[in-house]
Amino acid sequence: MKAKRMRKKRLRVSLLLILVLGMMIGCTAHTPSATNSQDASTATPAGSYQVVGIGPGDGDLMTIRAVTAITNADVVFCSAKTREKLAPYVDFGGKEVIDGYRVLFRYYGKDCSQVKEQTPSRARMSCEEYHQKQAEYTQLVRKFVAAGKHVVMLSSGDPTIYGPDIWSLEELGDLGPKIVPGLSAFNAANAALEVGLGEVILTAPFKKEGSKDTIEQLSGHERSTMVIFMPRDMKDLFARLAQAYHADTPVAIVGNAGMAGQQTVKLGTVETFNTDLSGVDRRRSIVYVGQSLERAQCKAVPLASAGKGKFYLVGVGPGDPDLITLRGKKIIESADMIFAHKRLKDKFQEYLDGKDVITGYHRLFPFYGKSCADVSPADKSRERMSCEEYHQKQAEFAALTRAAVSEGKTVVMLDSGDPLVYGPCSWSLTELSDLDTEVVPGLSCFNAANAALKAGVTEGKTSHSVILASGWSVAEMAPHQSTMVLFTMRTQFKKFIDGLSAYYAADTPVAIVFSAGYAERERVLHSTLGTVLEEVGPDRLPFEYLLYVGDFLDRKDDRQVN
Repeated sequence: MKAKRMRKKRLRVSLLLILVLGMMIGCTAHTPSATNSQDASTATPAGSYQVVGIGPGDGDLMTIRAVTAITNADVVFCSAKTREKLAPYVDFGGKEVIDGYRVLFRYYGKDCSQVKEQTPSRARMSCEEYHQKQAEYTQLVRKFVAAGKHVVMLSSGDPTIYGPDIWSLEELGDLGPKIVPGLSAFNAANAALEVGLGEVILTAPFKKEGSKDTIEQLSGHERSTMVIFMPRDMKDLFARLAQAYHADTPVAIVGNAGMAGQQTVKLGTVETFNTDLSGVDRRRSIVYVGQSLERAQCKAVPLASAGKGKFYLVGVGPGDPDLITLRGKKIIESADMIFAHKRLKDKFQEYLDGKDVITGYHRLFPFYGKSCADVSPADKSRERMSCEEYHQKQAEFAALTRAAVSEGKTVVMLDSGDPLVYGPCSWSLTELSDLDTEVVPGLSCFNAANAALKAGVTEGKTSHSVILASGWSVAEMAPHQSTMVLFTMRTQFKKFIDGLSAYYAADTPVAIVFSAGYAERERVLHSTLGTVLEEVGPDRLPFEYLLYVGDFLDRKDDRQVN
């Protein structure tokens, strides 16, 4: 007890000294010298560097935040083709626009003397030439930022998913760079397919010896959808898929996702595409494999009697209102009737004034398409309404929408994030398949959280795949030891950690992204699998957080909250 009293006494003395020093510093801070005042008035304003995701496809799939970043920039690095695409939406006047520094990631951080050239090589320059261009780029950016300029690199899609510009964030890390999140081609392709996805495996047709996340190894999950980027050799890819999947497994190939008038969707099976790839363009294509594709509404033919109106499911992004796309904003402005959760109604009030906005019809997916007699008591107990009440609300929504469309009206359902990745409103596409429907892709909280991490989620040391998972699939997916992104929702945090700890080492880096997309509230906690429970503590975590695990997070200075 005596020792405890002494510690308290020392603590009081220390606090008193800190208070006195603070008052002294505070007093002197209000009387700056003439020299300091002069230095402050002549100091160069701080510049900045951002990699701005501009989305795939057409320019209207940029977010408002991306437009603002480009508008406020002094120097813009982009290709002439990108500038032309964005010109209807962004004024490049008065800016220094520089071409010639795109796709410079190859050989970054590697010793050229140790690089083995592939035959045939996909590289357009030698290792030494890439290093020279990388050095030129970083010198230019540093010069501009030192002069107080705001510099942006425009990066197609989501810069963090197989993005060619993510290397610059590591190289220019001392400048405090940021990422403005952008839609991935994955988000746009989801919208083209018009199908709700649950567990998703994002990967590419790599063949790396010793890897645990090849296409063949990742294929054994019946309830997940595999999404394959960069399918350069379609013939080889489908030969591999034919060995890994049943012949009748549904497949979709989406080309030019997000490009109006050029976007294509081809549906088939592993067997049909392995037999015949005629008419398939491997460029700018993404391949989907999985049972969820059976529900794709992209080929549904609206009934002639349905009317001349249209139903839109619009993804409005996570976080702040400026993460909605220009396309989403335009559709809202043209709508006659809008269904929206009250929270979204308040968030987008600026665009909704004067509109017929209906609340009370959000998150109606529970028990859709099921007989209430077949629903277990346990499933019923988890929901806020009975099965019969959900069915009644679903029928009310469908009737209201059909009546409006039959009158030639444009009806919109607003949904947070990407409405087709764990989206609570995707059921409406199946219900309204007799109408003319369209999905406007939205930025997922996954895209926004990636940007907050300022790292390439597909750039792991041992894995180049990313698994988007939820509570039920942790134990099933964890053995691959791929990068995992866990949509936590209502699942207990400890349950995730326990499931992961069975397969990942205790020193595996993890990160929690809180309130992704909210400029003032967003924060990141970096930790390890073995210590994160202690660091988080017993308090209940907020609903809006994502949990990341994987060695792409392995950076020396990241064991902190920022």
